[in-house]
Amino acid sequence: MESLRKTIDKLDDAVLAVERVLLLVTLSLMTVLVALDVAQRTFSRPISKTSTLLLALMPSPSAETRQFVIETVGPWLFTIGSLLFTMLAVHSARSIKAERLNTASPGAGLSIAVGLGLWVGLAGFIQGLLALFPSSIPGAQKFALGLMLWSGMLGASIATRQRRHIVLDTVKKKLDEKMGRTFSLVGGVVTFAFCAFFAGLAVVQLHDEFALWRGGEGVGVFDALPIPKWLVTLALPVTFGTMALRFLGAGVRDFVWGPPVGGVDAHGVDLEQLAKEAEQVSAPKEGA
Repeated sequence: MESLRKTIDKLDDAVLAVERVLLLVTLSLMTVLVALDVAQRTFSRPISKTSTLLLALMPSPSAETRQFVIETVGPWLFTIGSLLFTMLAVHSARSIKAERLNTASPGAGLSIAVGLGLWVGLAGFIQGLLALFPSSIPGAQKFALGLMLWSGMLGASIATRQRRHIVLDTVKKKLDEKMGRTFSLVGGVVTFAFCAFFAGLAVVQLHDEFALWRGGEGVGVFDALPIPKWLVTLALPVTFGTMALRFLGAGVRDFVWGPPVGGVDAHGVDLEQLAKEAEQVSAPKEGA
């Protein structure tokens, strides 16, 4: 039994390593897509927000004034303001770093030069982005939502592996060790059945989407790029199935070997220890 448990633990550790890599990839891609989409939408507006704000502050501007603000004042004000902001941000970052390293304060000249170079690089990047995607980034929002589903479900699966899911342990704390193990087993089996049920529903959905995609060319794919939609749905059966097995394994483990060391079910927060620390902190204040 002990060797079987160690083998299962090694297999679960390997699955956890793959999940962490996938989570990092999905979060990174989602962040990049959302950032690029927001930047494209912001800088492709016919009237910038700076110009819109200036016009809102003017009481009934004429057509000539409005055009002058939109074409000249607004763009120049944003250019100068963003350049100054970048330089100040660079100087602030260098000052914080110098303070942490206990070194001399940085000179303003280098901060200005670095800020100018950074601003030029960002401006060139925005112009290249608008040249590649003048209207919008195709499918950015839908792809970001699909990546968010993957990252959210992977996070839930990892939380299950680390026993950081929400558990109502009020009853369990009042049980003796034998009943506590039985309670953990029952809880693991019930949660396993719940997750397995949703995994089964997800498999049915995945099968339908895969059959639709395989049945004809250009069917069952995203409008922007020929990426199958079932790749997004795949997150549900994979993660729900993994969580189901982990909940069942945790219940069996607690029943046979007892709960892990570190509080009830080894939660990320030990409430009893937290209460003791709070009492220790509040005691000196009350004495004062």
